[in-house]
Amino acid sequence: MLNRWLVASMASMMMCGGMAASAQASVRFAVFSDPHLFDPALGTEGAAFEAYLAQDRKLIAESEALTKSVVAELIKTHQSEPLDFILVSGDLTKDGERVSHEKFAGYLAQLEAAGIPVYVIPGNHDVNNPHAMAFDGATAIPVENVTPTQFSSVYNQFGYGEAKAIDANSLSYAVEPVPGLVLLGLDSCKYTENASKGVPVTSGAYSAATQAWIVDQIKAARAAGKQVVAMQHHGIIEHYTGQSQAFAEYVIDDWQNVSESLAKAGLGLMFTGHYHANDITEKTWADTGDKLYDVETGSLVTAPCPYRIVTLHGNNAAQIETKKVQEIDYDTNGVAFPEYAEQFLYEGLMGIAQYTLKMQYGLPDAQVAALAPLVANAFQAHYAGDEQADATTKATINSFLTSGDPTTEYLGQTLYALWTDLAPADNRALLSLDP
Repeated sequence: MLNRWLVASMASMMMCGGMAASAQASVRFAVFSDPHLFDPALGTEGAAFEAYLAQDRKLIAESEALTKSVVAELIKTHQSEPLDFILVSGDLTKDGERVSHEKFAGYLAQLEAAGIPVYVIPGNHDVNNPHAMAFDGATAIPVENVTPTQFSSVYNQFGYGEAKAIDANSLSYAVEPVPGLVLLGLDSCKYTENASKGVPVTSGAYSAATQAWIVDQIKAARAAGKQVVAMQHHGIIEHYTGQSQAFAEYVIDDWQNVSESLAKAGLGLMFTGHYHANDITEKTWADTGDKLYDVETGSLVTAPCPYRIVTLHGNNAAQIETKKVQEIDYDTNGVAFPEYAEQFLYEGLMGIAQYTLKMQYGLPDAQVAALAPLVANAFQAHYAGDEQADATTKATINSFLTSGDPTTEYLGQTLYALWTDLAPADNRALLSLDP
């Protein structure tokens, strides 16, 4: 693996015209996603908070400690190998609490004070969220959330205040963080529907006007000879076969046409989040040869708590490396943080799997007990990236696929899709950006 990585890295430098030219042309930045910061002052103990955690898989109580850790690590990284900027691709807060937004903005200000510009976009949890709550014992108490205007105000210095263009119909914007590179921060969220539905809508879409604005921004940048990268919260491409059917709310609505529209306008690289998986996928259109990569970064509050370091070698290649938070300032009961986080995730996934298999599929308890670990292991592997099933798992999945029982076959299809890692590699990759 290491030898292949070194060969790939050397190839990228040659594509950029040699080592000296590569160093001059490169842009280096970091990406983290879905920090879901929750201000501890809103309450992280008691029956109401525990009831929330019982139906979730996020390290919410630990979220501020995780944000603090990744901020410190990125500042340390910047001091040794400078970063040109940092991207945060949505779900900045647990559920859009204004005080959580303000606290998170304070941490981003630390990054900017260290000399690293930061750019954010909203996720489905961040704006007009009716689930913004504080927790006091057995009671969940509604607290102030933020409107779209308030969101752009809180994060004015993290994209909106220096934007070259802002979409009139969304919180999307265009900025040029370094000369010759245009970043599109794209708002794919449906928070205008939250009030009428009484819940934060999970799925994402562009309005026709916003999609037209995005295409125009891409074309204008490319016509000016500039490189374009984008970020948004929702996936722009499926990350495993059938994701848009099984979990439609995690891939942007009409993803096939939307992705084609952006790719053919000239976008080749999109950074996303939302699904909490560390996964990279790609799509190529045969008629034009256009290619689009969706680089999804896993959540900071879901094991393995990753973040990315990205190096653009001009227009030729993007080099992706994954790092993981290794320790946090939080009592983990003497357990090393990576192990603590993985166990928390597994237990959460087991609970969700057990509930789904029993309540949605009506399976008997004995079958639920046998199948739930298979489901939990598959999702946990997908979240980590570069998933590869062992021989026993493959044989089990094959037996499901040939069982003749519709429910068992469907489960087999789901497990097969989760364990089949679509190209390219997820945690360490060299992406060709050549047209």
